[in-house]
Amino acid sequence: MLIRKLYRTRLLTPIGLFRIAEAVITTGVNLMALLRIAAHLHPDRMAIKDDHGQCSYPQLWQQAESLAVALQQEYGIQRRQKVAIACRNHAAAIKAIFAASRLGTHVFLLNPEMSTDQMQSLIEHLAIDFYIYDHSGDRPLPPWLASALQQGKALPAYHATHPSIQQLSLTPYPKTSRLKTVKTGNIVVMTGGTTGQPKPASRKPSLFNFLPPFIALLEQVHLDRYRSLYIATPIYHGFGLAALLIGIILGAELYVTRRFEATQACSLIATHHVEVVTLVPLMLQRMLREDGRSLSSLQCILSGGAALSPTLAQATLERLGNVLFNLYGTSEAGFCILGSPTLLRQKPASIGQPVWGVNARIADAAGQAIQPGEIGHLCIRSAWSTRQKSWIETGDLAYCDADSDIFLCGRVDDMIVSGGENVYPVELENILLLHPDIEAVAVFGIPDSEFGQRLKAVVVPKQGATLSEARLREWLKSRVARYQMPGAINFRNHLPYTALGKPDKKKLRR
Repeated sequence: MLIRKLYRTRLLTPIGLFRIAEAVITTGVNLMALLRIAAHLHPDRMAIKDDHGQCSYPQLWQQAESLAVALQQEYGIQRRQKVAIACRNHAAAIKAIFAASRLGTHVFLLNPEMSTDQMQSLIEHLAIDFYIYDHSGDRPLPPWLASALQQGKALPAYHATHPSIQQLSLTPYPKTSRLKTVKTGNIVVMTGGTTGQPKPASRKPSLFNFLPPFIALLEQVHLDRYRSLYIATPIYHGFGLAALLIGIILGAELYVTRRFEATQACSLIATHHVEVVTLVPLMLQRMLREDGRSLSSLQCILSGGAALSPTLAQATLERLGNVLFNLYGTSEAGFCILGSPTLLRQKPASIGQPVWGVNARIADAAGQAIQPGEIGHLCIRSAWSTRQKSWIETGDLAYCDADSDIFLCGRVDDMIVSGGENVYPVELENILLLHPDIEAVAVFGIPDSEFGQRLKAVVVPKQGATLSEARLREWLKSRVARYQMPGAINFRNHLPYTALGKPDKKKLRR
């Protein structure tokens, strides 16, 4: 079965094996080798379509090579230097990722939504040598960035009149300007920073470490069957980056947009008959609400990056069929647990089971394994995690049932002790989302003079619905334990979300 799937991707054919060997010998073990292989195996396929246009796999490869030469010869970028890329989803950012890897640099993927002060602080802390960013013509450059530009240590992704990543990629390099074969540096994504400041999660790309999750997606999700992929998740996040690399390996037609907007996303999927989409649950919820009928071409929805609520899982499966997969992973552990459509129909609150090559355990505070049904710390060990052979604490609380299916109970920092009872906000969130008049909800702990801590629920009613605190409390009485009843309920028109689509509980607490 696996051999047949790898053969279908053309990687295990004689020409595929030849192209793999040629790419490693000529380019080295770096991300550009993947692009070179795809360019030779799929010369007639479109690679990227974004807000600026489209290009084929050979064009994308040649333009990324041209960019690598220009960055080395004109800006002096060398192996082991640190290159930060703070961009949205577009072709110039993708070329920059491959070009920087081709030069053997350490590539840092940063969230462009960070404030100017946050970005400057992070750039200084990480000791970044070169900075690639999205230019905003309506705002003046901060002094630190203007200085970096003058020193030749920064470039915008696009610019109408000044040098840019896009301009350099479209300038052919002389055939004499051949790059040396190099090994890639680290690819670094930042943790979400939901409980503190973002921290770097670094990993060195390796063919052998990449194979297990790739094989899992071939065998369980059957990605080899499909030709088109819309990457709605940010590429600067580990989930989006993984989707990009897998799409390149499979020679898929990749669609990206600078910003996610539900109407545009539904139109894109319907117009191009997109078969696969990677997204966070918030995006899925908004597209279903906007125009669920436009999603009929989707054969596979890969949801990740944030918790998938049971109600959203059930609604998706009812409207679109068995197309929804729940991918669990963290910046440090990478992709590690998969929930299939069949499982989600039976147990919509489960995140599934570890994929091949992953060890998962649920442990107590002392690191000892606990029995099924008991709640503890979810720990992961795999070859492609940031610490490889060591156990990584994900920061999530979870339990497994008698079938070894895993259920999340929220973040470790989210759990509260109320009147001597351990209380998990996610449980109340999932119950509230069953209410027919509730669109969204966020639950977190607040101080309480009597119980020590109580839950607070921030509720967004559906459009046109009328909800009151008294009626909602009455509805909850038969559905929650006494210690789960929220001490406070607030109603809002919308929730604040992080750039990755998670409710911003830090902002709500403030």
